[in-house]
Amino acid sequence: MTQLCIKCGFIHNCYCEAIPTIASDLCFTLLTHPNEFQRDTNTGKLVARMVKQVNIREWQRKQPDPYCLPESCAFTPVLVFPTQDSVPLTQWQAQHPSTSNFIVLDATWQEAKKMLNRSQWLQDLPKVHLEAVQSSQYQLRRNQQAGNLCTLEVCAQMVRELESGDDANAMLTFFEQYLQWFQAERSGHALPICSQKSTL
Repeated sequence: MTQLCIKCGFIHNCYCEAIPTIASDLCFTLLTHPNEFQRDTNTGKLVARMVKQVNIREWQRKQPDPYCLPESCAFTPVLVFPTQDSVPLTQWQAQHPSTSNFIVLDATWQEAKKMLNRSQWLQDLPKVHLEAVQSSQYQLRRNQQAGNLCTLEVCAQMVRELESGDDANAMLTFFEQYLQWFQAERSGHALPICSQKSTL
């Protein structure tokens, strides 16, 4: 009898052996909207299984997260979000060679905008934006707007711009296959899963 995998939560299409291990030195904080913890379409959890320095924190509107504040974090916190005062990611990295704590808003784009608008402490952080944004392959949610990337795609693009195109491609190749396994899991049938787990 097929059993539910306690790690990925899938019954028919466990993908655990296919998750690539990405040798990234980037530090990510996924500031997660409370609703995301209840969504099976969340991709932040996949990033946390690929990259070693990933912290998942729950966003609270009135309470700043200590891990995201300059005075209480060993790394420099910087918000990854396109705004009028954001700078290109590569420019930031060139001007701040010490380790940064890259804060990614893990939510729908509509929720992410509200998180920023409702949290003055987020607005006060320095901000960066991605430069060469490709089309998203994420189609699991409705009302996806052109140019918007999911959390995994944002992190992969950051790896591409700051570290390694090969590692970024490994993340996206896995994600492309994951989307097929996810749809098959929803339908209650299994697809072949070939292990691609590797350390790049």
